This record gives sequence, C-alpha cells and structure tokens, in this order.
Amino acid sequence: MKETVLPELLAFLAKAPALEGITLRTEEAGPAPDAGGLWPRGVTVLSRKENLLGTVTLRCRAEFLLRLCLPLPPGDDRQALRNAGRLLALQGWVARQSAAHALPRFGDGLPEGETLRAEEGRLEKADAAATARYTLRLLAEYTEIYKEETP
Repeated sequence: MKETVLPELLAFLAKAPALEGITLRTEEAGPAPDAGGLWPRGVTVLSRKENLLGTVTLRCRAEFLLRLCLPLPPGDDRQALRNAGRLLALQGWVARQSAAHALPRFGDGLPEGETLRAEEGRLEKADAAATARYTLRLLAEYTEIYKEETP
C-alpha cells in the first residue's frame, strides 16, 4: 500500500457531504463534538499469484476505523436520528464513490480493481458531556504487483 494513502483517504472522506463541518485527523477523534479520527487497522493478503517471470500479484484488504464524535444531548431523539442518518449517508456516499472508481489509489493495480466499503456504523459510547462517539469500518481491496528485479 502506498505510504500516502492515509492523508489521501482523509482528504477523500472530507469531501463527503455527511462529514461537512467535522474536523478529521489521523488517530485523534475528540472528545470535542464534530471531530473525527482515522486509524489504520492493518492489511490482510487475500490471495497471492506468481507467474513464470517471477511477478507476484497480491490481492489485499486494508482496514481502517473511522471514529466520529458528534453532539448528542441526553434525551435528544432528533439529534440521535440525525447522527444515525449521517452514518447511513456516509456509507451510501462511499458506496457510490467506489462504484464510480473515484477513490484514492491504494495499490498499483488497475483503479477499476479497487473498492472501498464503509460498514458496521454504530454508536460506540455516549457521555454526560452531550457527546457521542460513533465508529465505522472502512475496508479497501486493491492489488499490489511486485516484479522480480534483474541485474
């Protein structure tokens, strides 16, 4: 995976209408309302192929955790519904961007072979300071190609 993918993914997410007004950072999510943090959670190799010339092609899945701190005054059901709607809207936006191949580049295969999914959006914790912490898993699938170097 490219070293620049995390800032590129943050910039990509910042364009989502559902995240308007939220300050996104790497590995920091509040506790102030309207803040978000993105954490890399690792890469899994899904498949490995090697051809006769020594070129190795890996199909990989990278996982990220997006944490959002949103306002949630105790007993405010309308704000709770708005927050939940925001998560659903973000998941739909990511799905549309993935279908249109309008994603940051994760690997070095064809862009058409890269996908991004946002799933498992949920309320993680609400506190007495009228803030709620929500999480969303982002899963990117992409291809890495390694060619044997010849002298």
